[in-house]
Amino acid sequence: KQWYQRRVRGVEYAKIVLWPKEAPFGEGVSVDGDSHEHISWLYSKALERANTYSIPGVTYRLTQGVTKRIIPAVASTNATIAAACVTECLKIATSSYMHLDNYMLFNNVEGVYTFSYPCEKKDDCLVCSKVVKEVTRDREDTLQALLDYLRDEHSLQNPIITTATAEGESRTLYMSAIAQLKDNAEKKLTELNLVDCQEIVVTDSSLKSPVVFRLKFND
Repeated sequence: KQWYQRRVRGVEYAKIVLWPKEAPFGEGVSVDGDSHEHISWLYSKALERANTYSIPGVTYRLTQGVTKRIIPAVASTNATIAAACVTECLKIATSSYMHLDNYMLFNNVEGVYTFSYPCEKKDDCLVCSKVVKEVTRDREDTLQALLDYLRDEHSLQNPIITTATAEGESRTLYMSAIAQLKDNAEKKLTELNLVDCQEIVVTDSSLKSPVVFRLKFND
């Protein structure tokens, strides 16, 4: 640990003291941790100082890690998860405390802070719920009115609407990229042969999976 701290201090010396003093890339130019030239210059200065004071182990990778404040994310994350798993096993084995249900937040920005709470599922969630949702419209409404409703109510961006014919074949009612289907927006729902309780499938870039709506007409 002592040798590692001395290596780090050598890189910090090159960055904090020598960089502004020698200004290798011009006056006022800040260190860019993603620049190979900048890191190479810092590495050469840190290595020169390490050789002077017999400090082994100064590498390009170490220099870049210290300069960019890189934390070994894989190792630290694995250690955190392993500790949480062991804690849960201990609670289950000894019944000493309630087990985790089912979300945990770990914050290590300033000190260590963690808390947990059950992350509940929304029954009518558009993303993960497979429940058929009802949408009520007038018979005289146009497909454009239905599109506007879906965009406003469910925050859709560019929905595609399909349905099934009486023969069970898939039929696309609206797709903005196809001119012929885009013109359907001005037609009434009944003109598109949509009937009461007919199901329509809506896909959109904002949805993880297609959503099924059951169309209900006002009497």
